[in-house]
Amino acid sequence: MKFKRKDSQTVKLLLLLLVLVIGIGYAYLTSNLSITGATAVAGNTWDIHFENVQVSPGSVEATTPATINPSDNTRIDYAVLLSRPGKYYEFTVDMVNSGSLPGKVSLVDFSGISPEMEDVVDYSVVYTNNNSPVAINDILNGGSSKNIKVRLLFKEDIEEEDLLDVAEDLSLSFEIVFVQSEEDEEITNAIIQQLKTENSSCFTKYEGQVTDQVGETVTATNVYFNKCADKRNIKFNNMCWQMIRTTETGGIKMIYNGEPDNDGKCDSSRGDHKGIVGGSGENMDISSEYLYGSSFTYDTTNNTFTLVDTETATWSDSTYQNLLGKFTCKNIEGTCTTLYNVNGYESSTTAYTASYTIGDANYAQIGTSSFNANNGSPAMVGYMFNKVYNYKDGAPASGSLMGNDVSYSNGTYTLLPADGESVLGTTKDATHHYTCNNTTGICSKVRYYYSSGTYDFYIELDGEANIDEAINNMLYNNNVNRYNSSIKGIIDAWYAQNLSSKTNMLEDTVYCNARNMINQATNGWNKDESITGTTSYLKFKNYTLNNDLSCINETDQFAVSNNKAKLKYPVSLATHEELYTLTNNNSTTYYDVLTKTNTWWWGLSPHFFGYYYARVRYVRSDGFEDNANTAYNAGGVRLVVSLKNGITFSRGTGLETDPWVIE
Repeated sequence: MKFKRKDSQTVKLLLLLLVLVIGIGYAYLTSNLSITGATAVAGNTWDIHFENVQVSPGSVEATTPATINPSDNTRIDYAVLLSRPGKYYEFTVDMVNSGSLPGKVSLVDFSGISPEMEDVVDYSVVYTNNNSPVAINDILNGGSSKNIKVRLLFKEDIEEEDLLDVAEDLSLSFEIVFVQSEEDEEITNAIIQQLKTENSSCFTKYEGQVTDQVGETVTATNVYFNKCADKRNIKFNNMCWQMIRTTETGGIKMIYNGEPDNDGKCDSSRGDHKGIVGGSGENMDISSEYLYGSSFTYDTTNNTFTLVDTETATWSDSTYQNLLGKFTCKNIEGTCTTLYNVNGYESSTTAYTASYTIGDANYAQIGTSSFNANNGSPAMVGYMFNKVYNYKDGAPASGSLMGNDVSYSNGTYTLLPADGESVLGTTKDATHHYTCNNTTGICSKVRYYYSSGTYDFYIELDGEANIDEAINNMLYNNNVNRYNSSIKGIIDAWYAQNLSSKTNMLEDTVYCNARNMINQATNGWNKDESITGTTSYLKFKNYTLNNDLSCINETDQFAVSNNKAKLKYPVSLATHEELYTLTNNNSTTYYDVLTKTNTWWWGLSPHFFGYYYARVRYVRSDGFEDNANTAYNAGGVRLVVSLKNGITFSRGTGLETDPWVIE
């Protein structure tokens, strides 16, 4: 670098900036173990890197603009010419932790600056949202990011005698060393800090297990529920939202609450607005050739839908599996005023469908939809589903043999007697659920009865499945999430059209569709248990009231980063635990402004499958979270997203009339 007294010769700086040397480990590892890039340790992941370099307005033109190194995404290279005092080069960049392990800053270090140069240039590295310096012990939690601002300035207050005559080559670097914290760090953000400062007694800490990151169920340290009914309103993307709780990674889960009025307020006096209005599920003839789309766009001015990512097909036994979860206008043009979601197989010419139009929707909802248009299978409590065994009704033919188990070989089932028995039975009871509906006990498709007496309901098994395999295929298998539910298809289409530009401000957290049973050993789907009365129900985790935020099965942990339960966008619905904890649902007199919208709306949590209906928890029009509604009914859709940790508000107090504004 060369500075001349009283002349305008340029100052050339070659800067290799921001090399992240990443340390990883638990208590038994040391910070000397450095790993660059991404890796995995004991089911957790470590991945801290840079994204989204943006040069600030007013910066000098760079000879080599700041760019993330293509072979090392933890380094930024650039070169600039600073011609005179007061000139600067500045850029912002996202420090992104895409892993599950939190990183803690253990070292912030500059190198390559000679003592003579320290009087000529200034460096600063600060967080963009509040201009505070990046400092030792700062936390970058898994699944979060922080935007930092890097600035190199030719000082303006340089004394003439301090300018240099001697040319000096200058290679500069700035290093941040991250290590894994040995203990959880409390996460805070501006909204939470405001509530804490006000000593809001209704802002309560959650004590218990939580699953906010895929594959990680931990004792919560940073989860707070905002029960402050008058102070939870947020305006984000010019939409009204209400805060539910914080996540373990410091995000803010919030629920859609409609469009603000003309004065920017988010109160409940707002009228209806245009939305996607769906009816209850129905059986529909679908035998003709139609255009199908994986998604759609919609126009609230002309009340029309247009299919996206299309194919032309005819519904049949050989093609239907490629069409489940898709949308059609029941024409070959792909534009319509009534849209149909194809949700299940009923016959070679008939599908379970939900239909949608554009119309008036409740102020707090994006519209209405069935959870799934098909109601007659345990698979239909899924936010996504794959294998479906639908119920059928009818008693076995007179004299039919009944077995306790089956064997399968070369396409043929053979009934097996119960332990200790030498012959097959002829009556449905606690140990005789299977029948071929004949007197031989041999068939290509076998019935499994899970109800008896007045209700003769069964599912029909084919292939190699017995009842245990059938339950696994519907609820637990690694491939259980193949097709979108009706409600997920609507949510994804709305998000793509209305919120996708803000994805970088949202965190990828878990939305739990808890399909794990609490009575698997004692219900009528167990071949050694009774098939009468309530024991015939499949009762899922949320059959009973609780506030447990854990999510046991990875296939139920819906997140963008989870390939076993993969979301297209970071959006879903509120869980039973969130609604129960939020509203004090055990009270008989409590009505909550978040939940009371004067129409009923869906949650995400399965309740039970009984007889011939799948049921999912919902919130009543008066604000109480009720047991469940049948999946094919049309209920309100109030989607949930989670703001990233570090997102701040520019103004507001959280009131309906003065919401926190995120810009």
